[in-house]
Amino acid sequence: MGKILLVCGHPNLSQSTATRQILEQLAPDISVRKLDTLYPHYQIDIKAEQQALIEADLVIIQFPLYWSTYPALLKKWFDDLWTYNFAFGPEGDKLKDKKVILSITAGATEESYQVGDFNFMALEKYLDAALHPVKAAKMNICDVITTFNMNADVNEGGNVDNVTKLVDEHLKKLNKAIMEAKSA
Repeated sequence: MGKILLVCGHPNLSQSTATRQILEQLAPDISVRKLDTLYPHYQIDIKAEQQALIEADLVIIQFPLYWSTYPALLKKWFDDLWTYNFAFGPEGDKLKDKKVILSITAGATEESYQVGDFNFMALEKYLDAALHPVKAAKMNICDVITTFNMNADVNEGGNVDNVTKLVDEHLKKLNKAIMEAKSA
């Protein structure tokens, strides 16, 4: 396998614990595009981003769950890039069969994603919408890795030490998924 691209959809990495730690511990051969740094004013360079996707063999989309979906910056990235005849439509095959891994951090508990609890339904229901652009582009979804309890904000009951342990577990799963995608 050739080039691995990670698109980081966290809107403010300077305030992140989990995503920042994940990025710091990635293998050096993974190309990282930090959307918050590249596009602080949400003016996405569509051609550059589409070219980065075209050149990648494996795309990792890293993001924190914000109200059970991806942050606005990553949503805009999808909206701007997933265009007719690029990601879908009669000539929209630029991403077809590309391998993709979703790497998701969630501050909430896994148990909160069920009917009758705080998030009202299973995470899979929310992810159907998040995965729609990827499926529409006919990308090959290798894995969806979600780690819960990734809240480091002590004002919200979070714990930095716990998040650091969970980051290690998340990275093990992510690295395993990358190795499997490389060998498939």
